[in-house]
Amino acid sequence: MSDGLFAQAVKRENKSIGYGASLIYNFHATSFGADVRVKIPLLKNLSVVPQISYFPAFNDYHEFYAGAALHYEIFRFGTYNFYLLGAGYYNDWINAEEYAPGQKKQHNFAYEAGGGLVRRYGCIRPFIEDGYDFKWKENSLRIGIYIYPGECGGKEKCPAYD
Repeated sequence: MSDGLFAQAVKRENKSIGYGASLIYNFHATSFGADVRVKIPLLKNLSVVPQISYFPAFNDYHEFYAGAALHYEIFRFGTYNFYLLGAGYYNDWINAEEYAPGQKKQHNFAYEAGGGLVRRYGCIRPFIEDGYDFKWKENSLRIGIYIYPGECGGKEKCPAYD
């Protein structure tokens, strides 16, 4: 792909906002959760991603997270984009007192670093993301999908509408 075409593709992508959701697996806590997110472009390779995550009560740790990540795209390979992430989240450990009486706070701030891979397929973009939470010293894997409604239709048809 020529530099001119790459620049046009990046420019078009930066105008689009992606709406996403993912399933989460926390390796340390062996717990499952889910999140919803919005990917908002800021600069050429930088996006802010506000997100809300929830780990239901069937897990040992019943938690809620709300915050945002910065995604910095480091390189592309065909339709794949690799990115680094840094994030900060408010954490409400709902069952902290029940789980560890007097030892843990219910309200916390957690920060995370990691990376991800997203595949461009029209307006649908599956992703996989891994992050390390420095507050709780644990690793979480997210597998999800973004939908970019602004990129459906036109020359590139969104597979969801086939």
